[in-house]
Amino acid sequence: MVANMLKNARDNQGVAQELEKMNKQFTFSVTGKDSFSLVLKPGEVSLVDGVVPSPAATVSASEEVLNDVFSGKLDAVKAFMSGQLKVSGDIFAAQRLTELAKKAGK
Repeated sequence: MVANMLKNARDNQGVAQELEKMNKQFTFSVTGKDSFSLVLKPGEVSLVDGVVPSPAATVSASEEVLNDVFSGKLDAVKAFMSGQLKVSGDIFAAQRLTELAKKAGK
């Protein structure tokens, strides 16, 4: 899911540049799976196993919901409001990440 988004982002120069400027870390807690984190630093975008210290936001959901949000099939705000997706930390940074994921998918 996020790995596909990153591949698409790397193919979309504008999205890749925006991601590299974010300088934030996000942890994803996927129901029934191991957690992983997305690390965004100037000039670097990477996925790492596990939880990073002090992420900007932690996003919790099922794999299906995360796939649907990152593919644009499910609106992140609707998923959040319905309780399918939980965000702790900087909700605006998480929202920006989903907006970039949608751009990368186009």
